[in-house]
Formats: sequence, structure tokens, C-alpha cells
Amino acid sequence: MMHWWWGDGWAMWAMWIAMMAFWLLPPLLAVALFWWIVGGRAGRGDRTGAAATSDDNRRALAILKERYARGEISREEFERMKQDILSS
Repeated sequence: MMHWWWGDGWAMWAMWIAMMAFWLLPPLLAVALFWWIVGGRAGRGDRTGAAATSDDNRRALAILKERYARGEISREEFERMKQDILSS
């Protein structure tokens, strides 16, 4: 027996698409929102932190590492100055 409201089958396809949208869109939107929030706060490229992404901070950090490698400053001074650079 053919149901009169199904017609040529287009209603079945519409229900299938609506079901997929109902089950797939909310999780996909949740994941997209999560990546938007997390991705917006993460620094890109430089792994030392978001504040060190500018060229000036990278250059200052490189100079600081060179001074520490040459023995001009102690480890405590290096760590303190590094935190100052990363927080600016």
C-alpha cells in the first residue's frame, strides 16, 4: 500500500536530510566553536608564547640567549629577563 503523503519520494529525502542536520550540525558547531575559542588565544608559529610573536620580542629573546650562552649573565638573570620579554 502506497502512502499518499510520500508522493514520489521527495518527502523521504527531505526527512533524511533533516535527520542528518539534526544529528550532525550541533556537534559540528560545538567543535567549530571550541576551535575558534582555543585557536584565537593560541600563538601561531613561535612556541614561546603569544607575546613573543612580534619581531622585537623574538630579536630580544635571541640576544638574551646569546648573552646567556656567552656567560655574560647568570641563569637567574636569564630566566628573569626572559619572563620580562615574554610578558611584554
